[in-house]
Amino acid sequence: MGARPLIRLGIVDDHPTFRVGLKRLFEGERGLHVAWDLGTLSEMTSALTSDPVDVLLLDLNLGPNEDSLAATRKLVDKQEGVVVIVISALFDLESVAAARQAGAHGYLPKDLPVAEMVAAVRSLAHKSVNGSFVDFVTGRSAPAEARHGLTKRELDVAAELRRGRTNREIAGRLGVSVTTVNKHVQQVLKKLYVSNRSQAIARLHAESLGGFSKPLTPTSESGRRRPANPPSRM
Repeated sequence: MGARPLIRLGIVDDHPTFRVGLKRLFEGERGLHVAWDLGTLSEMTSALTSDPVDVLLLDLNLGPNEDSLAATRKLVDKQEGVVVIVISALFDLESVAAARQAGAHGYLPKDLPVAEMVAAVRSLAHKSVNGSFVDFVTGRSAPAEARHGLTKRELDVAAELRRGRTNREIAGRLGVSVTTVNKHVQQVLKKLYVSNRSQAIARLHAESLGGFSKPLTPTSESGRRRPANPPSRM
């Protein structure tokens, strides 16, 4: 095979914790190499020019003034041969359809189990960039957040919490009052069995990396709560 890795990957996600975790997961797989992991589209553009990759994992929601779908369209139009896979905490068919329309080659939820994530990347990397769209959302069971009994609106709030946004920012993005967001956040904390938003964010990030497979349960001591089964990694 020579010194060049079989599949070179680029990761673009504005959450360093998730990005580093994803990099570690792929680096542990034979034949996969993460060439770079970045947080913005401008960094991505420069990296693709100086250090091309075979597969690009691109977060759907990078942050203010960052349009991942527009970037996907540009990459596909240039026909440079890179396979673009949109990754997202959002678990809905509208997001899948938007990624497909933008020309992405696949759509993977961030909570996808590690084995499935790796298999999907391998499969898409070996397909023609003009091949069919692949997603792991249609017909799939609920994501990590939904397994905790969160409602649709609570799922929306949980996704925004994972982005590190304040309640006021979440209210603006969802078009509801701050008071309403406060109530939803409290329900999210309650259903995740955590006491504050920092713990909730850590829990949601950990689950999106496949570190947990079972719902959380409260402890009977001191009002503190913990996972039913502590993770064996990360």
